[in-house]
Amino acid sequence: MNKKNLAYILICLGSIPFIFFAFLRMLSYEKFFHLDVNYIIAIYSLSIISFICGSHWGIFLTNNTLKINLFFLSNFLTISSFVGILFLIINYFFLLQILILIILLLIDFYIYRQSVTQKNYFYFRILITTLVVGCLIIPVII
Repeated sequence: MNKKNLAYILICLGSIPFIFFAFLRMLSYEKFFHLDVNYIIAIYSLSIISFICGSHWGIFLTNNTLKINLFFLSNFLTISSFVGILFLIINYFFLLQILILIILLLIDFYIYRQSVTQKNYFYFRILITTLVVGCLIIPVII
């Protein structure tokens, strides 16, 4: 298994908790092993955003052609997510997470347009981000 396939597999696996917990919310489950399902989704989305921001750090470290400072931008997004979980009510926090995920996708579009990543990877990110955003909308509307 090469690195390229591993990235796609890990991205898919990373979306499974979003799908699972959104499905639980659709079935009106509010607890999972005595933990609030919305809390689990919130913590997991914060973790995923931190991970994506970290991957942008890695891209920025290895590429001198990018014009935007991904160190600053990824730190800002991660800290915004962290502050959001501390101070926002859960529905607004999920909306913040959706906004941050869309911003991260736009950053990935920029990185793709700079010929740093491949078209297939970017299209796959569009697909998974759309799926995750849909999963984050579910607890807001239910």
